[in-house]
Amino acid sequence: MISDMVLLKDLPKKVKDSVLAYVGCVAGADMKADYLDKIKKAGFGQIDVVEENHLPEAMLEEPDVKTFIEKQKLTKKETANISDSVVSIKVSAIKP
Repeated sequence: MISDMVLLKDLPKKVKDSVLAYVGCVAGADMKADYLDKIKKAGFGQIDVVEENHLPEAMLEEPDVKTFIEKQKLTKKETANISDSVVSIKVSAIKP
């Protein structure tokens, strides 16, 4: 079982270029399809996404996240779009 952050859609450049977003495992996250493809290319089979959770709204109230949003001058729409783009997945796979 693997748990990781992945993206459902591309992030804005100002988020991708942010060190804070990178350290928070958001800016460096792979697109979900690419992530699952890498698992397959590594020789795993029976790949199953057993859980998928969107970035919780409560995380947007964390001090570091609030500071990031303010510094990047993200609009409410941009913030909501990012929140909808980032998911935590749990993947089960078997390597024969």
